[in-house]
Amino acid sequence: MEPIFAFRIERFPMRKPNVYFFNPTCELAVANGSFSYMPPLLLREMENDLSILPVVFCSENDFVLTENAPSPEFLLELRKAGFEIPGFFSLSDLEAMPDGSFGAVYPWGWSPAAHFKLKNLKTKCSEEFKKSPVYNWTADHQLLFERITSLGFLNEILGRNQLTWFVDKGMTGVKISNPEEIEPLLKQYSSVVLKAPLSSSGRGIQVIRRKFLNSSNKQWISGVLKQQGYLIAEPFLEKVLDLSFQFRILTGSEVSYLGYSVFETNTNGQYSGTLIHPDLNTVLSGEDIKEVKEMIGVTAEVVHEALKNAPYTSHYRGFMGVDAMIFRNGGRLMMQPCIEVNCRMNMGVLAMFLENKIHPDATGKFELFYGNPGEYRIYAADQLVQNQSEKRDGKLYAGFLPVTEPDSARRFGAYASLGTAKY
Repeated sequence: MEPIFAFRIERFPMRKPNVYFFNPTCELAVANGSFSYMPPLLLREMENDLSILPVVFCSENDFVLTENAPSPEFLLELRKAGFEIPGFFSLSDLEAMPDGSFGAVYPWGWSPAAHFKLKNLKTKCSEEFKKSPVYNWTADHQLLFERITSLGFLNEILGRNQLTWFVDKGMTGVKISNPEEIEPLLKQYSSVVLKAPLSSSGRGIQVIRRKFLNSSNKQWISGVLKQQGYLIAEPFLEKVLDLSFQFRILTGSEVSYLGYSVFETNTNGQYSGTLIHPDLNTVLSGEDIKEVKEMIGVTAEVVHEALKNAPYTSHYRGFMGVDAMIFRNGGRLMMQPCIEVNCRMNMGVLAMFLENKIHPDATGKFELFYGNPGEYRIYAADQLVQNQSEKRDGKLYAGFLPVTEPDSARRFGAYASLGTAKY
């Protein structure tokens, strides 16, 4: 199935600007449930340092909500790299604008806290946006974020598609309501993955590689069960490739498939980066690439069709990703078509927008940086010297591209590294 870049439909002259807001802690806010939720200090720093990331998918007509507007010098570099430069405004600046100023508001993800923060902006949006199912928060929206809903979606896919290389139902997750239910799974499988119902980017996950739970495991399990009521347990799979199928829900009956992204995680399953124009022959050296491509193409069609009757289309509008995994089982490749559903913007979609600004033959990675204040600036300065920019046909082909501004105060950064990045 060929990708359909549906996000282009909004880019036409004279439309009202959309407002974008980067709040990657939305799952934590959903789990908390409070309209006044505030993330821990380090996560607030992350949101603040990376607040201009929506610049990747904005047009010049749009606005980005940030209390840290980038410098004119950095914006000039982004423009040279092919970015359209939107307006950057604080919340108070946007709230001061007149009614009817905006087309829609697009946070990274909706939550009770996001609705509360953006309440004065929502009322200034178009009537079409006000009729959208995301305009107000309901109990149904929380279920869209929970892993039990993703598990139900997976079981629906497996029940309707008897593909021999799909994961067996006996290897999918089960709902756990008390610690005693985990012990039999530890005896049955060599390793077990425990997942909190609400978390993101691989956080809220414990991999148990022993036949028993230690005190740290028990404490984590107890905390999750106390806060969220249950967890999901599933056997650890021998991963070959992490990928995510990207969609945009436009209406209750219209779901556009955008393509798939390939991402990387650490040993605990936490997100570390997304590949730019991944070459499967390089990423999966030694594998049957024709077989892999067929599995990916068929799975994309199956997931696309399943979404049309899923709860996500009833209660959500916007971008979403369905994380999947190609794994090895008994020497053969198999597909887990739905590890989880991210009912929000995600780094895979962001990487697709970024790819539009990069030469199609260029390969590399989009990654996040974390360090002490000022280390991102030092790292970026070093990389800009070591990995100098090269353009082909007017687009970046090689080099280091900071996507958020490196300065002395920031711990976090975001960048693309092209040409020298190793898979």
